[in-house]
Amino acid sequence: MKFLLLIHNNLEALKGLSEHELTELAGGREQVAATARELLKTGELVSVLGLNEPGQERDIQLVAGTPVISDRPFLETKEYLAGAMVLHCASVERALEIAALIPLAQFRRVELREIRLDQDDFLTELTES
Repeated sequence: MKFLLLIHNNLEALKGLSEHELTELAGGREQVAATARELLKTGELVSVLGLNEPGQERDIQLVAGTPVISDRPFLETKEYLAGAMVLHCASVERALEIAALIPLAQFRRVELREIRLDQDDFLTELTES
């Protein structure tokens, strides 16, 4: 089973923290690296993504067949998607155990969603059609 862990953060809560404080809040480089190495060894960690803070995103929408690209503010919210991890686990229970290892889960929401279709599945479906 594959899962996507969505790691949320709050820009207001991070204001005034130094780079070192932010790193420690995330669990510290050594702890994060040790956990990642262990999950890579077991094959449970597939991918890690760190996203830029809000304000640097773009969206695109087709309007009457013409692409319209915008860099305006999107949502009036303090919480934002900060990053994600793709996991390959034997069970949802194991994925939840891994989610609990994320240090930010002590302070921020970590969302676990099962992946119903991934790149391999998609490519397989394309070749079978």
